[in-house]
Parts: sequence; C-alpha cells; structure tokens
Amino acid sequence: MKNNLLYIFALIVLMFTTSVNAQVPVLNSYTPAEATIYLVFDGAEVQGTLWNTEGNIHASPSGLSSASITWIHKIIAKHFELFNLNITTDSGEFNRAPIHQRIRIIITPDGSWYGPATGVSAIGSFVWGDDTPAWVFINVLTESPDFIAAAATHQIGHTLGLQHQSVYDPRGAMITELSGGESNIFSNQAPLMGIPFYKKAGWENGHPSTGAQDIQSDTARIAGAPNNIGYRKDASSTEHADGTVTVQQKEQGSLNVQSAGDFNYQIFDIAGRLLRQGYLKKGSNQIRTSTASTGVLVFEWSGKSVAGSRLIIN
Repeated sequence: MKNNLLYIFALIVLMFTTSVNAQVPVLNSYTPAEATIYLVFDGAEVQGTLWNTEGNIHASPSGLSSASITWIHKIIAKHFELFNLNITTDSGEFNRAPIHQRIRIIITPDGSWYGPATGVSAIGSFVWGDDTPAWVFINVLTESPDFIAAAATHQIGHTLGLQHQSVYDPRGAMITELSGGESNIFSNQAPLMGIPFYKKAGWENGHPSTGAQDIQSDTARIAGAPNNIGYRKDASSTEHADGTVTVQQKEQGSLNVQSAGDFNYQIFDIAGRLLRQGYLKKGSNQIRTSTASTGVLVFEWSGKSVAGSRLIIN
C-alpha cells in the first residue's frame, strides 16, 4: 500500500511538472524569416559557453502563465515588427534557423550565478553560431510581464550588436550610460537600449556608450551587417496596427499621411540618417521626403500614448 501511494505521488508530481512545462504556447511573430530569436520560458541547461566559468548552469522554468507569456511575446514582437526576424517560443523554429542568425533568450527566475542584474548578454552574439544565450532574470523584475518584455528586448538588442544609448554633456563627457529619456524631460519616450521600463520605449538614433562622437541608429544596426536581417518584405503595408496613422506614397518623394491625432514624426533612410522631421496634424498631411532619397525609408511617429514605425518604398 505504501509503495502504491509513493507511485501515485510520483505520478502526480510528474503530471504537474509536465503541465507546467506544457504551459508555454507556441508563438511566432514572422515565420517567413530565417533569422530567429527563441524565447525560452521552460528552463534550460547551459554548458560550454562564456557564461560557464563555474560549470554548467541549470536555468529553472519561468513559472509564468500562458497568458503572461503570450503578452510578453506580443510586446517583444511589436518592437521587431519592421525586421525580417521571427520571435518564437518554438524550439523547432530555432533549430531550423541558420546557426549564424539565431539566439536563445533564457527567461528564468534566478540570476544569482551572475549577480544583481535584470539580465545579461554578449554584444553581437546573435551571429556567433556557438549557442551562447542571453538572459533575463525575472525575480529582479518583480515578475512584471511588461518589465520582462522590456528587459528581453534590451538584451536582444545587445545580441544584435547594439550598445547602450547614453547621455553626454555639451563637452562630450558622459552624464549617464543608460538614458532614461532625460534629453527631453517632458517626453514620455525612452530608448529601448537605455532604461526602457518607465516610459514608452522605442529604437532611437543617438549617442551610444562608445562615445559622444559616435551615432548609433538602432534600426539600421539591427537590419544591416553583420546580422543581415533586413526589413520585412510586407512591412511597407500602409496602415499601422491600431489605425492611428496611415501612410501612403502619393508619388516618389511625397507621402500622404492620414493621422488620427497630433503627433511628432521623423523620416530616416535605411542607414539611419534623419531626412526630415516635423508635426502631423489630425487629418490629412502631405509630406515631402527627398527627391534624392530612393529605396527604403523608415517613417516614425509618436504621441503621448502611442508610437509607431512604417517602412516606405520610395
């Protein structure tokens, strides 16, 4: 009888463990892409990487609910909607991806093996091809899905070669390595590669932690070499997901922008150079880009509670 009870208990434990691991829904943001970011929520054994200075690392499952995982995936996927890149929770998609265009982001409760940090990653490791993962430690993030998504996006940015977006004084001395949007205290915007937790965060053009003399275009760096991800072929669709702003090309060098409100806008070329900026008024807006600008342009807009990006084939 005692052995039977032990067997039943062991079976219940096994069933419970299986159900916890099975909570991770299969999610993909853009399956046509070969380049892949794999969000690992169900634990992992890591060995033979630069993180294994003291032996193998056992990363526990996140313990997050299916609903929380779905929300985290949605936010991260939104940040990468311009790019020819699949954000997935499916290990099969990761295994099928080219080894020099993939990385795991292990989302796990405890990062005490590393130290008091929200996460850690190696800059440029997306193209290394040696299965070096990046990490997000959710206990430090109070298990907030929004904070976890922001931290994961930040670490993904590092793996794609991005440095921190920093703040410098007029003489070029660093004020803070991690910008929280201090360049405009009245704005609710902050860089994803700065402190992305307390304001609406997005990709930016700015001065990275390598020095005030440098300019880092986040989007151009993600899409270009050595990642060679590029932009989505269907990213030039004319309507933003929430219908806030609709962008149509009237003719080469001219855009017809229908706006549901008043927003700031900026237009960049594929290299991240700012071509034009200004204000959108509610209703119809006719905007000249540049007759000398051909190819792919990025149109970005932002307001108090919304922001978006759209690719334009000029």
